[in-house]
Amino acid sequence: MSYKCPVCGEQIKRDLTAYIDHTEKHIIDEIKGNHPDWVEKNGLCHKCLKYYRNQMKGEKDV
Repeated sequence: MSYKCPVCGEQIKRDLTAYIDHTEKHIIDEIKGNHPDWVEKNGLCHKCLKYYRNQMKGEKDV
């Protein structure tokens, strides 16, 4: 089964990351700033989560 990431729109074959720890609220706020229609409970793909974590650390996306 494939899923569509609600943030980047990419079709992925594995489950979406549905749970984001409350200590990462700054990441959630950043995603919502860029994607206002995004709903936390819909999750996001691992690639997007990694991208936003790296952005918050000031690292380039790898």
